[in-house]
Amino acid sequence: MQEMTKPFDSRLLIAAPQGVATKLKDILATAQIAPSEICYSGEEALRSAQEGTLLLTTWRLPDMTGAELARQIGDMADVLMIVPKDCEETPGSNVMMLRNPISQDALIQSVRVLNHCGERMQMLRERAKMLSRMLEERKIIDRAKGRLMDTMHLTESDAHYRMQKMSMDTGRRIVDVAQEILNGGQIIAC
Repeated sequence: MQEMTKPFDSRLLIAAPQGVATKLKDILATAQIAPSEICYSGEEALRSAQEGTLLLTTWRLPDMTGAELARQIGDMADVLMIVPKDCEETPGSNVMMLRNPISQDALIQSVRVLNHCGERMQMLRERAKMLSRMLEERKIIDRAKGRLMDTMHLTESDAHYRMQKMSMDTGRRIVDVAQEILNGGQIIAC
């Protein structure tokens, strides 16, 4: 029984000369992997690539090399490049190279692995953004507590309690109350 793979929808982009691109698309179709777009030149691929793209390309394109394409795309995309077996160039940190000749199974598994890694990295980036936002909010709250402690001669726990109470009474987030205090808004009098 063949394993069903989630379609790569908007992530997978093939950039290769026309005959090779068709062959790659057909190989991936056997594993129920459908590219979102097929480009026949590097310039087309550059116009089509978006943040988070998984680019399957070859060493030679009609208008540039795969290495040039990978460098121009930069970290915006993860690149799986099929290269000649004697290729010694290392095109970049976002590039995984497969040496030709390559089996269909190796190509399919490489696309799956790179897709999985890309999804995992995106999840980690989102988590890092969330943690960074939480840290910034924590700093705002701590600075507002400090201002309340200085101006009203409160303990840290009393200052926090007053901000928390104001937050609950007004239905606003505590960080918004803290920001108002820092912006010179009304000092909480309870």
